Amino acid sequence: MSPRKADQKEIRVTVSQEVYSLLKRIAGVKETSMNKVVGTAIDRFLEDDDTRELIQHYNLED
Repeated sequence: MSPRKADQKEIRVTVSQEVYSLLKRIAGVKETSMNKVVGTAIDRFLEDDDTRELIQHYNLED
């Protein structure tokens, strides 16, 4: 689920200092951005079986 740049929307998320620091270190180890790390986590959440069931049950996809 990688939208084109023109289709992207910005979201704001508040996390604890510990989570922020961990995500920053993970991004550093993976030599990527925190945006990419969080985006990957969101993609995996959306692909989760329970989430897919909710999406289908409530007809949430366009």
